[in-house]
Amino acid sequence: MNSSLKTLALAALCLSLAVASSQPAQAASDSQLHWVADVPLLACDGLPCIDARINGATVRMLIDTGNEASVFDSARAKTLGIQLSALDQPGASKDIFRATIPSVSIGSLKLTNLRVLTMGLAKFVAQNQMPHADGSLAYTVFKDRAIQMDFHSRRFRVSEVTSSTLPCSGACDTFSLITFGKEGPPIVVAKGFTINGQPVTAQIDTQYSGSLLVYTASIDKLGLSNAAKTDNTKPFPYTDGGVKMKFAPAQGEGFHDLSLAVSHPVVYFPTPGVHEPDALFDATVGIALFRDAVLTLDFHNSTVSVQKG
Repeated sequence: MNSSLKTLALAALCLSLAVASSQPAQAASDSQLHWVADVPLLACDGLPCIDARINGATVRMLIDTGNEASVFDSARAKTLGIQLSALDQPGASKDIFRATIPSVSIGSLKLTNLRVLTMGLAKFVAQNQMPHADGSLAYTVFKDRAIQMDFHSRRFRVSEVTSSTLPCSGACDTFSLITFGKEGPPIVVAKGFTINGQPVTAQIDTQYSGSLLVYTASIDKLGLSNAAKTDNTKPFPYTDGGVKMKFAPAQGEGFHDLSLAVSHPVVYFPTPGVHEPDALFDATVGIALFRDAVLTLDFHNSTVSVQKG
């Protein structure tokens, strides 16, 4: 699911496809994960974000599991003394730079030498194409760590770096890094989701505010042909630079046997302005599906776990 930030990052970076695993899942339990950061999970215009510290200053960062490139505002970077370097790739935008932030603190956790793309974000905020924030932390920041987004208690947690295989707890499955489309960046795509009892492979995108978006290539396969004929639409200002999506009632949405739908579940379908993944996976799930739930992503073991709050 590409937002304005994802589109810009894609223009600057092109990464290879990761190989998907077909083995059963094992996700770590809370008792086995050692959380070294536990901070408030905030909402930036409705999307999850946190406060971090750079050079003694507080910065507000979106948590973006749908992008492999972290992004930071170039104007804010300059005020914090962060050096910018021009991209050396042919055809790269002159408004996008590379930077390495020496230290970013999340609670008591210090992330060192954080590589980001920097660009002027104020114009995207002004155009309502991205939330009010100083930047975003992509999933790649948390290599060999687990992160937990506790939407019930409004907490964001990060584990220590691990090299261990940890046993499964709760509803869990594997995820793979699969490109968004044939030329897109690799993003987190998990098994285990369901729509009306049918299994769905879905990108987990915490910067998508909807519940479950089923892409065109999978509509018939999932028995949603009639539902997709709906004329009802809803705007999503921070997705693909601002798009509308069609929506229709659903019987139920969940993760394995865990029902995640609200009392009146809704399934979304793309309109022409929505980027699609070239049939590499079925759907995208966003934060509306995890309302009052706890989402844990283990980037060492490539597992996802969902629990009700």
